[in-house]
Amino acid sequence: MFRRTPVRASSVGAALLVAGLALTGCSRGEALESTAATEPFAEPVTITNCDREATFDAPPQRIITMNHHVTETLIQMGAGDRIVGRAYADRDSEPLPEVADEMAAIPALADEYPTWEQIVDLDPDLVVGGMRSAFDEKEGRSRDALETEGIDTFLFSEYCGEGFPDLDMLETDYSQLGRVLGVEEGAAALTDRIVGGLDEVRAALDAHGISGTPTFFYDSGEDVPMTIGGVGIGQLVGDVAGADNIFTEGEKPYVKTTWEILGERQPEAIVVLDYGSKTAEEKIAYLEQHPVMSTTPAVREGRYAVIPLDDLFESSRIVTAAETIASELYPEAFGQ
Repeated sequence: MFRRTPVRASSVGAALLVAGLALTGCSRGEALESTAATEPFAEPVTITNCDREATFDAPPQRIITMNHHVTETLIQMGAGDRIVGRAYADRDSEPLPEVADEMAAIPALADEYPTWEQIVDLDPDLVVGGMRSAFDEKEGRSRDALETEGIDTFLFSEYCGEGFPDLDMLETDYSQLGRVLGVEEGAAALTDRIVGGLDEVRAALDAHGISGTPTFFYDSGEDVPMTIGGVGIGQLVGDVAGADNIFTEGEKPYVKTTWEILGERQPEAIVVLDYGSKTAEEKIAYLEQHPVMSTTPAVREGRYAVIPLDDLFESSRIVTAAETIASELYPEAFGQ
């Protein structure tokens, strides 16, 4: 019997992630790494990010982070003390508990993205973005423009244009950031926790012989529904959590569809992305009164899971997303 009340976030997943982070508390190795992060490299470090090659003679000391999950990630790696400004201060979601204090101490530059002037006035040596819009050419802050000013840039590769095919992309990004920022141990530890956390979710399902359930990921839209495509992080999380995305076609992480097509595909579960002008509850209420969706097994049985949109970016939050979805769809696999 399925529960009518959707799960918003998994306390189990959050606890596991926080515990993993706590276990890697301050150590002699981290202290040495922190010291090394202020000294020039013995040999220049060269990386290729989104087909752009960059060489660093020393770890950047003045970093601007352009997205919430980027700020969290760099703090988790151990580079938070070098972030001189962060974007997207006006967030509905709370920061991860283990980074909250350090994030609060970082100057917030804007509710969304800072202007070109705000960026250059801080004299950064690295700007890190987690979405393509972070380096919007129309807004005057393209990667080319910043690099012309002598400011290095890095973009999380899920927005380089090829989607997010597998965790190799995250591992590469984190490894490169670890090398560039002089926090290789912290980056490797964070990567291991993410990979290990996802493996634990999948193992719990496999132990109960669970494969998957046809699932509609409801992003937004009433006239024209938006859902996830087959090349983004949502697809990867769904695969891990046993939520089989019913829209794997296409080459974009998010795609538009129609209610008629959704009705034909008869989803047996629905993952609601909680963000935007409509709350998750309002989105569910809309589905339950919709003439097509109300006939689907997912709506008839009230089989929903709710996750924040923030949990579907290239960060440690994807572990919580996978655990939240999996535990709602298959509570028996998690002792519920």
